[in-house]
Amino acid sequence: MDIGGNETLPRSLISGCRSRTCGLAGDAGSCYPYLAHGQTHRRCVREIEQIHSSWIEFEVAGEEHSLMTLCADDFELWPPDAQPVLGRAAVSAQLAQGNTRIHGIEISNRRIRGSDEIAYLTARYKTTFSLPEDSTPRQVLGSHLWILQKRAGKWVVTLVSWSSWGRAAFPETRQPQRN
Repeated sequence: MDIGGNETLPRSLISGCRSRTCGLAGDAGSCYPYLAHGQTHRRCVREIEQIHSSWIEFEVAGEEHSLMTLCADDFELWPPDAQPVLGRAAVSAQLAQGNTRIHGIEISNRRIRGSDEIAYLTARYKTTFSLPEDSTPRQVLGSHLWILQKRAGKWVVTLVSWSSWGRAAFPETRQPQRN
């Protein structure tokens, strides 16, 4: 089995991998079957979708503390064009410093893949936001990648990374001037 280079894994490392729908990960070539079909698959997908939806709701509501309850202690945030922030406490502190008001987040093309212990979620987003110094709504488009792990029987977010493709066209609307 060729894994992207000239390197071929010995059969003994993949012998436990009976499914054609499995992925190899780690130095030892551990096999993680993709989310199995059936009840377990549907339950895992529903749980992960609920975490993703809750995250979006908390983000729009400005509830950073609630958002952090979805994350592992060793959570990693990998923003575009910035240093990664490591650890739930550090991410929470950084989010508390933010002053951008999020009006809404639209999600599309959400896909969830993985096993019943580790999964990754990809999606496209369109976020409508405003800045404290200018209340004019703006939109940004992009995609994000999440890694989730099941720990002690509960799914937690362990990594979020995203890209920003740029600003979306937004109709010109004048906000009433406040006196």
